[in-house]
Amino acid sequence: MAYRAGSTTGTERDRAARRVLFSFAGGLGHLAPMLPIADVLREAGHRLGVCGDADVLAGTEGFDAYFPKGDTTFVSGRSTGTLVPPDLDHEYSVIGTHFADALASRRFGPVRDVVDRWHPDLMVCDEMDFGAMTAAEHAALPRVVVDVIASGALTRIDRIREPLRRLRAAHGLPSDPEFSFLTQDLVISPFPPSFRDPDFPLPATAVSIGPGPSLASHGHPAIDWLRGGEESHRVYVTLGTVFNTESGDLFGRLVGGLHRLPARVLVTVGRDVAPATLPSPGGNVRIERFVPQSAVLPHVDVVVNHGGSGSVIGALTHGVPVVALPMGADQELNARRLVALGAGTTVDPVTATSAEIGRITLDTLSSGSLRRGAERLRDEIARLPPPASVLPLLEDRMLRSRLR
Repeated sequence: MAYRAGSTTGTERDRAARRVLFSFAGGLGHLAPMLPIADVLREAGHRLGVCGDADVLAGTEGFDAYFPKGDTTFVSGRSTGTLVPPDLDHEYSVIGTHFADALASRRFGPVRDVVDRWHPDLMVCDEMDFGAMTAAEHAALPRVVVDVIASGALTRIDRIREPLRRLRAAHGLPSDPEFSFLTQDLVISPFPPSFRDPDFPLPATAVSIGPGPSLASHGHPAIDWLRGGEESHRVYVTLGTVFNTESGDLFGRLVGGLHRLPARVLVTVGRDVAPATLPSPGGNVRIERFVPQSAVLPHVDVVVNHGGSGSVIGALTHGVPVVALPMGADQELNARRLVALGAGTTVDPVTATSAEIGRITLDTLSSGSLRRGAERLRDEIARLPPPASVLPLLEDRMLRSRLR
């Protein structure tokens, strides 16, 4: 496994610092919810390591040690693939066959090796990183789990029970038929509690926090363009960083439907998709690979997206209603919560025509009730304690790690 050490901040700080290993099992959507917690720990003087997919880690900064897994596979101009109908039962199965089984088995060894070599005092891992959770328990290392599924309804115990039983048995851990190890430690939920599916409540060990401070736009020219012009509205379009390459002709239908609206439309397609491969009518539509979402959202009236947790909660943080086109993973579950809470609407990404997408987006732009629903969630998010509020809880666990 590769190891890359970053610069330190001085001998006095290093003596006082403790080590925290962040571990994530998926893409950016699994790492991003943990970054505000990393910022808090970094500001407090602790040393941070991160273990996860090399392709994701290639774009991160600020960690003292990196433990990338796999190779960087950035391919400029990758195809948008084939769009298939979403299938929730399949997504439930994927959590069992991939995250709780094959991926967990692969990640246990490398994460356990990092723990032995880097000697962290605490592990912070995403809720799908079952291999890291098990490695932490095997090493008697205190652990904190960060939720990455906003609705909380994607993981079904009946789908993960058997693979996790095998994983624990393979590494000599005691039987846990109730799977208490998943929630017995501190769980941090960076989502508004009302967004969570009421059939899947947070565990008693959970605390909810709000987002960290927004990043500056750094004067991105797309933001200046978005704020200019005489159009009545502003619309932001994204299909995330995974399903953008599985979206088929959806980008084309989105552009075809939205360019007719009285709105400036900013479309981000992700670093793997070349904007030049997509049709653009110009004028009121601008296509970019990437613009920081936190810089875009303060300036828009509606977000059209795939229903990913980070994209949806980001929009709601600014009181912006969402038109969701869910394609897989937890997206359908998030779209259902948007509709139930009156903060957005959903569209079938497979069958929707350009005209239908344009009409529904225009209806959303003019809907006072959807705007009010999104603003209610914005206000709930604003009332949540900041990420810094969990620092004493994290430091208490690190102290106990040193004393054991």
